[in-house]
Amino acid sequence: MKTLAGFIILMGIILLFADAELLAPLGEFAGYFIGGGLLLLVIGQFVGNHEKHWLCRIGFHDFERQERVEEVPAMRWYRCKRCGKEKRAASIV
Repeated sequence: MKTLAGFIILMGIILLFADAELLAPLGEFAGYFIGGGLLLLVIGQFVGNHEKHWLCRIGFHDFERQERVEEVPAMRWYRCKRCGKEKRAASIV
């Protein structure tokens, strides 16, 4: 579903910037393609993800820094405050 939504958004962006006479009649629908693709993407994220908070379902996690990873000193654990999702990422500080 995410791939289909991405292609619809891409098609809208291409129609937005296209100057060819062949695509000129479809240029008016560029906004509809972009908006429809974004709507399809958000609906797909709500249906597909099973995290608790609605912001986490669409990918806006609120990570807080946890302890360092013992194997790699530059890596840290991060945990989302809302849904509890954990990830490991490199930390400069």
